[in-house]
Amino acid sequence: MRLYLVLGWLIFSATALAQPLTGLNFNYWYDPQSEISAFGRVVNEEGRISLYFEFENKSTTSSISQYQLLGEQRESYTQRQGIPLTIDTLQFIQTGEKRSLHFSFDIPTKPWLAVFKIKHKVTQKSWTYFYPIEAIYPVDGWLEESEGRPVTQRFLSLGNSYRLKNKSNKKVTVSYYQNEFKPAYPPFAENGKSDQFLFYDSVFTLEIEDIFKPVREGLYLFQTDTSSAKGFSYVAKDKAYPRYNRLQQLKDPMVFVTTQDEFNQLQSAAEDKVRFDKVILDFTRDKERAKIFMRNYFRRVELANSYFSSYKEGWKTDRGMIYMIFGLPDEVSRNGGNEVWYYRALSTRFTFVKNGSVYDPYNYVLLRDNRFAESWYSTIDLWRKSRF
Repeated sequence: MRLYLVLGWLIFSATALAQPLTGLNFNYWYDPQSEISAFGRVVNEEGRISLYFEFENKSTTSSISQYQLLGEQRESYTQRQGIPLTIDTLQFIQTGEKRSLHFSFDIPTKPWLAVFKIKHKVTQKSWTYFYPIEAIYPVDGWLEESEGRPVTQRFLSLGNSYRLKNKSNKKVTVSYYQNEFKPAYPPFAENGKSDQFLFYDSVFTLEIEDIFKPVREGLYLFQTDTSSAKGFSYVAKDKAYPRYNRLQQLKDPMVFVTTQDEFNQLQSAAEDKVRFDKVILDFTRDKERAKIFMRNYFRRVELANSYFSSYKEGWKTDRGMIYMIFGLPDEVSRNGGNEVWYYRALSTRFTFVKNGSVYDPYNYVLLRDNRFAESWYSTIDLWRKSRF
């Protein structure tokens, strides 16, 4: 077992975490005000498991040197204490307030969890992130940005250049889907079924290290073997994404807070801003409230896109929908295939079940229930009155 010390701030400890993952609140994962944000990507690399981990300090009062990283290997979510990570290779990159690390492990005989705890040396405040290390993993490659770091979000910007990476040195087939996937159904809907994938619209091949430059919006699936369930995908959007700043983009996300008639009016308004504004003004009943509504609602849309983009835009996913309407959960817990959000003011829990596919191994589907209807409609009413 080999341990590493990098510039005095990276420390792996077997005793530092000492708390089961089932007892932690992970709501900072989705909190834009959190002083720490992190990203992890696990890749099966032809006989090796590779983990890319990056975290960023967003605090204006602390520097990255005031944080230490603690890491260990755990066998389960309930285990209180693991063992120091066994690391065969480690590459460290620092860019401003970002720290990026690359780990490589042997193929495990049984799944385990790589657990990272970022801790402030003075305040002792901490943030925990974890990733499953499995022998069979659906992701078998990645894209890199110009500076040589993996793309950390689930979306690409049209016109940007990305380098294709994969350890197999095989040609990669890229399937393109132009299909506009539907938004999630409300949490009480009985017909809240998953999207049905259509056949790809076009297909082409790339060599490893080739530059990929998306020119059309839609879903791109990368596979070395199209007959297998292995691959990785990104949704390509314009450069403003995850923010929406064009009138045409503002219409569809309004589906959750408008009546069917209002929604139809928005759609028929085309590029007529006067007609669009009139619909918003009709249900908010005041120009100032209309401005507040648009500002706050589309800030939530932007955050949902940022956190939950998948094979479709983040606001269309189940977690994105709940986040848009109800906001940041007071509590977030993760245990195996379930993620649970709790809202104290509503005394309501939403349970999302992992339902991955080749398009997105981390897709989560909401367990819908009629009992959510009252909370949904009362919250929609608050939105329409601009009380958010």
